[in-house]
This record gives sequence, C-alpha cells and structure tokens, in this order.
Amino acid sequence: MLPEVDCGLDSLVGFSTPSPEPKVKCSKVRPCDNCVRLGVECTFPPPGRKPRKISKKPKNADLFSRLSFLERQVQDLSASNVVFIPSKSHLKGLVDQQSPDRNHNFQSSPAEHHPSDLERRSAQTVQTQNEAHNEEPGAASSPSATNTLTHQFGQLFMDRNSGQSQYVSNDVLTDLGSQIKELRGLFESVPSPNPSLSSTEDHLSPTLTPSSDNSNLFLFGYYAQAHSLRSYHPTPTDAYVLLDIFAQNIAPLILIVHKPILRSLIHTACTAPEQLDRGSEALTFAVYFAAVSSITREQCLTYFSTDHDILVQRYRFAVEQALSRAGFINTKKLIVVQAAVLFLTCACHPKDGRFVWTMIGLITRLGLGLGLHRDGGHFGLSPFETEMRRRLWWYIYLLDVQASEYQATSPQIREGDYDTQLPSNLNDSDWSLDLENPPQERTGFTDMTLTLVRCRILMAHCKLMQMKNSTEGDHALLFKNRNGAIDELRTTLDLQYLQYCDVQIPIHWVVATIARVAVSRLWLVSHFSLLNSPGFDPNLLPDQCDILVRTAIEVLEFVYLLETHPKTKQWTWLFQGHAQWQSFAFVLSELCARPTSPLSGRAWAAVMKVFERWKQPGYEKEGLIMRILERLMNRAASIRDQVRALTVPLVLEFNPPSSSNVDLPANLETEYPTSVAPPNTNGLDIFRDVLSNVDLYQWGLK
Repeated sequence: MLPEVDCGLDSLVGFSTPSPEPKVKCSKVRPCDNCVRLGVECTFPPPGRKPRKISKKPKNADLFSRLSFLERQVQDLSASNVVFIPSKSHLKGLVDQQSPDRNHNFQSSPAEHHPSDLERRSAQTVQTQNEAHNEEPGAASSPSATNTLTHQFGQLFMDRNSGQSQYVSNDVLTDLGSQIKELRGLFESVPSPNPSLSSTEDHLSPTLTPSSDNSNLFLFGYYAQAHSLRSYHPTPTDAYVLLDIFAQNIAPLILIVHKPILRSLIHTACTAPEQLDRGSEALTFAVYFAAVSSITREQCLTYFSTDHDILVQRYRFAVEQALSRAGFINTKKLIVVQAAVLFLTCACHPKDGRFVWTMIGLITRLGLGLGLHRDGGHFGLSPFETEMRRRLWWYIYLLDVQASEYQATSPQIREGDYDTQLPSNLNDSDWSLDLENPPQERTGFTDMTLTLVRCRILMAHCKLMQMKNSTEGDHALLFKNRNGAIDELRTTLDLQYLQYCDVQIPIHWVVATIARVAVSRLWLVSHFSLLNSPGFDPNLLPDQCDILVRTAIEVLEFVYLLETHPKTKQWTWLFQGHAQWQSFAFVLSELCARPTSPLSGRAWAAVMKVFERWKQPGYEKEGLIMRILERLMNRAASIRDQVRALTVPLVLEFNPPSSSNVDLPANLETEYPTSVAPPNTNGLDIFRDVLSNVDLYQWGLK
C-alpha cells in the first residue's frame, strides 16, 4: 500500500530542504491531477500557511540594552545644553562591557571629558608636563589655551598599521562614537586615497573621480598621477651627499623629522626604492629639495656638476608630484604633512611668498585634522609620537606667522586655538620609538634650542598683541605692560638658553643673535604702537632720543650679517624669509626728518646695504610692503640729495664686520632701555604715513 501523502508542498518533494521551495498549484478536484499523475493517495491540505521555522539564534539582550542606553543619551543631549563627555575610565568600561569584540586596527584614544573635573585634570596634566620640562605652570602652553579648549573634547582615531590618524571634535559624534564600535569601523573602512607604490608605473584612469585622486591635480599639475618618479631619484652617491647637506644646513634649524629614521629612509631609497610607500617617497624628495635649495650655485656645480636652477626645478617638480601621489589634500598621515611643511619652508623664496601663505592655510587644516593642536598627552600616545607631533605643530605655527607677516595679514592660528606643549630641550639621539617614558630634559644647548627660542619669541609676540585688547585705550598702561612682558622674555631666554651659548660656535651665535634681534624688534614694536597711538603725549618718553633709531639700525645690521657672514651663510635660506621692514621703515622716516643727525651716515649705510640685497637677482622681495618702502626710500634719497647740495657729504659707516672677517661679534651693542625720548615729530608723521598704507593691526603697529 502506497503511503498517504499531502498533495501540497511535501507531496512533490520526497525530502526537506532549507532553501525556499516553489509552490505547486492544486486542481482542487479529488483526487487532484498531481496525485493521479504520481499514483499516490490524495489528501487535501488544511487551510492556512505552514508555520515558519523558529530561528535557533537567541535574541541578543545585550543589543537591546545598548540601544536603550543610547536612546537615553540622545534624549539627555537634546533636553540639556550641557554636553555629557565621558572620561577615559568611563569609556573604557563602557566599551569593554558593551563591545566585547574589539579586535580592530583603529585604536580610539578619547580625551578626558567630564566638564566637572576637566579643569582640574588639565591643570594636573600641564603641571606634570611642566615639571618634566623644568618650566613654570603655563609657560609652555598658550596663555589663553585653557580658556578656549577647557570644554572642548575630541577623539584621535589612529591606525598604526597604515600610519593614519584623524581627530574628531564634533560633540555628539565623539560621544556616541566612543560607545558604538560600528561608528569607529567607519573610519577603518575608508580606504587610503593612494595605496603603496607598486612596481609598475601609474597612469591616469578615466574611472578616477574628481573627488578622489584627481583632487590633487589642480595644485601640482596634470603629471601628478601620470608618471612614475623613479627617474627623479638621485644616484646613491648624490643621495648621501644631499643627506649630509640636509644635516648641516636644514636640520639645525628645522628638526621635524627624527634624524635616525630619516637616515634609514634615505638608505631604503638608495637600495630598494620600490619598498618606499608614497608618504615616505614624498618626504625623501622634500629632503632632496631642501638640501639643494640651501646651497649656492658654486656649491651645486662642485657637488653635482649641475646648474643650481635646473636641480632646484627638478626636485621641486619631484616633491610636488610625490605629494600629489601621496594624496596630500586628503592625507591623514603625519609623514605626508612633514614632507609638505619641509617643502614649504624651503620654498619660502621671496617670490613664492604668496604661494607659501596660501598653502600654509591648507597645511594648518591638515594639522587640525590630525589633532596636532591638541597635546599628545591627552590621547595616551607614546613619548616619541607626542614629541614628533609637538615639533610639527609648533613649526606649522612659526611658518604661519612668518608667511602672514610678509603678506601683511593676520595668522590663521591664534592663541587659544591649541594646547600643544612646547617640544623638549633634547637632542634627537635622546629619542627612540620604544621609549615608555619621556627622557629627562637637558640643561644646556641641544638640537632643539633654536626652535625653542623661536617658539618663546612667538609666544611673547602673541602676548604683546593680546595686550592692546585688554587695556581699553590706556596707552600708558599698554606701554608699561608690554615692556614688562619684553623684560620677562629676555630674562627667560637668558636663563634657559642664552647663558649656555658659546658665541664662537656658529650655530650658538646664530641662536644668540636671533634672540637679541627679536627682543630688540619687539621693543621697537612696543614703542612704535605707542608713538602711533591717538593723543600720544611725548612726555611719556623722557630719555635719550637716539636710542630708538640706534636700535633699529642695529637690527638691520645684524640681520644683514646673519645672511652674509661666511660662518652663517649656510643658513641664509632661513634668514632671507624674514624681512625686518619695520626697522627699515623707521630708519628711513628718521632720515627724512633728520637728514643731518649724528647717526645719518650709519643709518644710510645700513639701509643701502639691506635694500641692495633685497634687489639682488634671486632674492627680489615683492608685494605691497616693498612698494611702500621703495617710495619711502626714494623720498629719503631726494631729501638727502637736497642736503648734499648745501652741506658736506655724509660719511657712510657700516658697523658690522665685512664678509671676509671670520670673527663673530658677541652681542648687539645697545641695551634695551625702559623708556626713550620722543623722536622728531616730523619723523613720526612720516612713519605714521607708512603705517597708514598697510593694514597692520595684528602686528601692534596701530
């Protein structure tokens, strides 16, 4: 007897399968056509659907718990203006409890965020780091950084495998991103815009979208993605010569790359260039370009038997293409930003001032995206990573101010926008990748002394500029406060750095001279702002009249000496990027007003030497400021010619030693008095006319 079967689904299939099965339409006659055809007994199925199989996977109670918690968080954020910012310990416990599967490459390093204890924790962090630096609390950080950044929070997402990092500061995104592993996965899933170099050449593809690789082409040209850069690498012999030049001419002034790591990178470029990723290739070409830019035409012919302009153009093209191939605009890699900063610093030719000023805005944005404006101590980074990030951020700040000053605009970075501490006063040899604790700071001259001196001067300059907003038009109080800040800076520089300088060593003399010139310049700026203030009373400055002029002359003389002396000429590429136009304009204004003063001969010698250098081929300074100074120079020369027709010609006295003298002068001659007598009224009027042609409020001159 045949088995009794159902004429529905199971009557057609003799076995069960987990996959969906097709429906078989019944003829609804008894017996039905299907059963007759199959020769089986027909049994009509009962009405209703066959019950579905119950999933064996149990409900995830943890998922519902997490969703409920996040709903409460969103409600709290919506109902209150106070943002809940979880601390490190809270986030760690929350993620460990709710996200057991945490085996991913990206490591989320949240900053500590409880508003109730953030000020106390920030003070402890600053105090701890200042103790390690042997500094006073608050000395290493921005004076207003705590006010602005105290209640700011964010996370630094890092992928140590690829070297990428991204700083996120959006309130809700940061808070919820700490708790949702899937949100962190979004950062991990974003592919690098440019993979590592392959052994084959790259070619433009029509499938590339403007928002991906082609976004770099408008900066550096069409060839950025079209060619391999293998042919632009120097021979191993030339590469090591360039590395030596870099160590002598660049590294003492710009130490943003760890020298042992750089040496290893150049070795790889010489022996196995195919192993370089695109970020490393960009840094390698930036080193080559910087080295070539720092030498003279004669040295270039001696070392490489190639014209200097040709070699500079070759490596500039190579570094631009390498930056584009590394996805410069969209980069999240520190090494690419290092390469770009090094390139812009050494491309800071007077004719390229506008280009550098524009590009530094992009560099600053990239630095903010990497979280360089937040100190690495907030994110639990290693001492080595923290130090390299500090160095890079502060040099971006220095470059921003330098480029903005020459363009007569405000810097993009302002005090209070960052809390990154100053770099440590240590040599590169004191650092290694595997350090668990930061080394003890050195007392004395180190590889970082020059950078630290420049940073201290920058901080004092910004402090002076902020003072004019706090005195509410009280010019006497402003003058007093600024002089006090300048005296404080001079004391700090002397005690921490300058007393350890041996002026017979060229780099030591450079540090001491830069410090003295910078303090003199700040002192002049302080007086210029007072002299140019509305309702200025000359009786506020009761002493010697010539000290202002003499100090301005000495600034010009020593800057000229820095650029031309044989023992410091290797660093001219840095000095020529800083035009001391304030001192130049003040000396010229005094020459117009007092063409026969006792200092006239020395003043004319100084301004003529400086002006002639500014007009040399390859060194031309352009822009609005130079056009104003040229008109003032012509006016002073016209007055001098009129005086010469009536009196004995002036004797030009240029005090600094000539280029043939190998001895370096110890210091500037003039001390910095607390007050001076008012210069000639006509001179002040001329100087005010110069300032009125340029919007220079940010430099404290108005």
